[in-house]
Amino acid sequence: MAREYSVFVNAAAIVLLPSNPAESATNDLMNSVLLAQLVANKRAEAASALDWYDTYVGVLGDFWLTSARSRQDIQPGKNGTTSPLEWIAAVLASSTEDEARLVTALLKGVARLSDSLPAMGLLRKHVQKESDDEPAEISLQSKPVRLVVIVAQDNASMTSVCLQFKTRQMLDPNPWGQRFHVEDMEGCVSAHFFHAHLSETLYAPAREAVARKVEGVLSDSIVDITEAIDALAFLPTEEAGT
Repeated sequence: MAREYSVFVNAAAIVLLPSNPAESATNDLMNSVLLAQLVANKRAEAASALDWYDTYVGVLGDFWLTSARSRQDIQPGKNGTTSPLEWIAAVLASSTEDEARLVTALLKGVARLSDSLPAMGLLRKHVQKESDDEPAEISLQSKPVRLVVIVAQDNASMTSVCLQFKTRQMLDPNPWGQRFHVEDMEGCVSAHFFHAHLSETLYAPAREAVARKVEGVLSDSIVDITEAIDALAFLPTEEAGT
C-alpha cells in the first residue's frame, strides 16, 4: 500500500498535501500560508482588537483567488465539554461526502497524536500566544486560540477551515485532542471556511520575496507528521502502482 497524502504542521495549521506533488507547488502553498500567519500574528500582537483571521485571509488574498467563503458561529452550549472535532463536523456538514470524510479522518488522527511528539509542541506554540512572565491575573483571562486545517489539491487549489475561540482553559500540547470546558469559554466558536486557487499571475512576481521572508523560520514552523499519522492508520491509502 502506498500512502495517498502527506501531512504537515505549518505553524497553527495542519496541512494535508496530495502524494508526490510538484516541489514548487508545495513550496508555494506552504510559504504563502506561513507568511499569512506570521503577518497576522504580528499585527494581532500590535493591535489586540484586530481580527487575526481577516488579516490572514487578506494576505492570502494577494495570491489566492477565493471561489467560496463562509462563516459559521457555533454556540458551545451552556455546560459540559466540547471539542474541535465536534466543531469541524458542524462546519463540514455542507461539504461533499469525500471531503468531509477525508478531513474528519485526518483530524481524528491528529487528535490522537501523543502530547510528547515535538510537532505538537510546535503547533501549541503557534495556536495561542503564551508568555512565561505573565501576571497571574492576566493568565486567568480568556485568550484567543486559532486552529487551522488545510487540504491541498493537485490543481494548485486548497480548502481551509479555521476555528477561532477564546478560553481561560490551559491548552494541552495537542489542542486538537482536547475537550474544552464550556464555562471557561468566552462567546462562540467562529468557524471560517474557504476554497481558493493560487493565481500564478499574482504569485509569480512575489514568489522569491515570499520565500526570503519565511526562510529564517521554516525549521521552527513546519514539520512533517506523515509517519506519525500513518502509524495510526487514519488516512486512506492506495494500491502501489495505481
